Amino acid sequence: MIVLRCFRTDRVNFAIRNYVELHMKKDFIENKPGSLKEVFERAEAKTPIIFVLSPGVDPTDSLRKLASESGANFESISMGKG
Repeated sequence: MIVLRCFRTDRVNFAIRNYVELHMKKDFIENKPGSLKEVFERAEAKTPIIFVLSPGVDPTDSLRKLASESGANFESISMGKG
């Protein structure tokens, strides 16, 4: 992969994915879509839920809707711009 990085930087991600799939489990490279309701049901009161988002993704409306449906308290803290 180091040699590949020197000559074909665009192929490094594919090489890493292939390496992880070959030597570990495929679970480490697959994105498993899940619903916010499932996350909320598995979470405990002392465990924070942290979202790592891609640019342009905002789950705030979905979280507010889930909180109102379940009667939970909703508080958001923005750590980005503003």
